[in-house]
This record gives sequence, C-alpha cells and structure tokens, in this order.
Amino acid sequence: MKSIVDLIAEKEELQKRALELISTPEKEERKLNDEENSQLEEIKKQISDKEDEIRKMNNNNNNLIKQNNSIEKRMEKKEFRLLKAINDIANNRQLDETAQAVANAGAEEMRHAGLSFGGQLQLPIEKRDAVSVTSTDGSTVAVDVVDILAPLRAKSVLVSAGAKYMTGLVGDVKIPIMTANNVSWEGETAAAQDGAGTISNVVLQPKRLTCYVDVSKQFLVQDSVDAEKMIEQDIVNAISAKLEATILGKEAGSTTQPAGMFNAKTPTTVSTFADLANLEATVEDANVTGQIAYVASNKAKAAMRALNYNKTTRTVYENGEVDGTPLYATSNVESNNFIVGDFSNLAIGQWGVVDLTIDPYSKAAEGLVRIVVNAYFDAKVLRSNAFAYGTFTKAPKQ
Repeated sequence: MKSIVDLIAEKEELQKRALELISTPEKEERKLNDEENSQLEEIKKQISDKEDEIRKMNNNNNNLIKQNNSIEKRMEKKEFRLLKAINDIANNRQLDETAQAVANAGAEEMRHAGLSFGGQLQLPIEKRDAVSVTSTDGSTVAVDVVDILAPLRAKSVLVSAGAKYMTGLVGDVKIPIMTANNVSWEGETAAAQDGAGTISNVVLQPKRLTCYVDVSKQFLVQDSVDAEKMIEQDIVNAISAKLEATILGKEAGSTTQPAGMFNAKTPTTVSTFADLANLEATVEDANVTGQIAYVASNKAKAAMRALNYNKTTRTVYENGEVDGTPLYATSNVESNNFIVGDFSNLAIGQWGVVDLTIDPYSKAAEGLVRIVVNAYFDAKVLRSNAFAYGTFTKAPKQ
C-alpha cells in the first residue's frame, strides 16, 4: 500500500509532465494539437485521482489520530488532590469536577452501608476503581483516588499479627462461632450422640470513630507530592492510633465503642522464659488453628529482649520473634503488658468511607484549619480462649 508521501511524489511528477507538455507549444508559439490535448487531459485526470487518494488518506489519518487521542484520554487518570479539595472547602470554593466525583462516590458508598454522614468530603474505600469524570470530548476518564485503607492496614500491628480485617460491610454482621464437636465412644448398636456442636454468633455493629487533625492554612496552599502524602498520612495516623488504642485498651464495650481486649482481664505475671512458655501453652491447649503471635508494649518487648533462656546467655527475643513466635510492639499496649494468641480470632470490621468535615473557624485565630475525621469500625474477640494476657512486673531474672 502506497504511503501519503508516495502519492504526493507521484502527483508532483504528473504536474511536472503537464508543465512540460504545455511549455513545448508555447515555445513554438502554437496551440496544443489534438494528441497533446488528449495527453494533457489524461494527466489532469491522474492528478485529480491522486488528490482524491491523498484527501482520503488524510481523512483516515485524522480519524485515526482522533481515535488514538480518545483512547489515550480514556487511559489517562485524573488525579484527585486531597490537599486542594480541603483548601477549596476551607475557603468556600466549589470543588473541581474530580473532587466532586470522589465526594459523590463516597456519599454513594455511605448510603449503601446504611450510614448517615455530615462532612463535606467522603473518601471512598470500596469503590475507588469506579470513580470517573466525563471530559470535554464526552469520553470517560478514570480518577486516581487516594487509598486510605491500604496504609491503614499496613500500619496496624493487629492486622500484621493476623487479625481479620473486613471492609465494605453493610448493617450488623453476624460471625458464626462453632465450639468443639461433641464426640463420644458408644457401643456397636447404641445411639450416637449429637455431634453437631454448638454454634453461636459474634455481632459486629458500626460504631463511629472520630478524631481530628489540625493543619495550618499555609500548609494547605502547598502543591507538592510530599505535602499531599503528609496530609494523607496524618489522617491515617489519627484513625489508626485511636482504633488500635481502643482495641488494645481495657475499657468496657458499649453501643458507641468496642471493648478493649484487656477489659476485665488480669494479666499473668511473667519473669522467666518458663513463665512465657507456660502462658503460650495455654493458648495452644485451646486448639487454635491460626499462627500464634505476640502483641506487646514497647516496655514488654524491652523486657523480653533482656530475658534469657533458662541457664543460658541467649536472649528470648531476637529478630522480631520470641523463641520463633512473631512479636509486634506498639505504644497502644499499656505498661509492661502483652497478649499472646491466635489473632485470627480477632475480627475488625469497617463500614462506609472516611468522612471529612473541614472546619476553618474553630482554630482560625491560630491560623489553623481543623479536619474532623469520622469513620465506622467495630472489633470483637471471636474465641476468648484463643488469647492469654501477661505482664512483666519486675526485671526479668537472668
């Protein structure tokens, strides 16, 4: 197939031949004869045909370029800038189309979860891939939405230890818990005992977790990737710290907050490696099926770092493990306390989205904008005997 360059070259060659055909009679001061007229008309026809081919090929190329541009636009992702959206709300400006699309998707997700919301901006979690805007040429362009959930999961020591983390929940969620089957030895013709076991439920209900982050007005006008990541991280840190401190606390549960794992627990005093081994054995006796792990305070980790195996100089805690069992330390466990257990028996549920209320007034005198963060979580232990609680009340014996 000839290219457009080839066609143009052929057209120019035909035009050159036509000029030569006309110039000869002019030099001889005469008119074209019948044969020359016939040749000229044929050349003109060929030139017209070449122009038609060139025009058609140009149109095809233009259509192809438009199609490619449309495809490229569809493949592009518009970037949602959280910092800009917060700044626009704080200054009473209308959200741009990208931020509005994100807010609309977040509001839809909240309604799907059956939750009310009062903030100006909702950050979608489950429907991030579905957020899009319509460009000026009518094509649909995906929006790259900030991912709050991934760093929240990554930051949680409870998730690292093996806790079940469930998202996109709707309404109350019942998690079935089955006890050990009733199995017995019977005579050859005796009736079998009921071996169905007992099934109970643990119910997770959405509870509003609220915290806030104060940001300077000067910071809000920054337009950099680092500033954007910093505000995202501040929100993640605020949620993570409050959620983890509550789950690992000792407060009683209520309709507004989950119970802490240390609630109504009296930690076993530990001072030797044998004490640790015995405490871990109580969990193993519960026939847990998941991996056992430790979640400890930083002081408890330090105590284990100084603890030696019986009659040896080798330390119990090395390379993030206690005698081969993973240990995760956090300041959200009080004092010298720790938990050892199968953390797959801890369920953490999350509903809806991260709902942000931008308050430019409360801290205006200090040049700050307050970002109130609302999210919905619940957490419950599925099997209480899957965990044991310990504390170092004095320096470990050597």
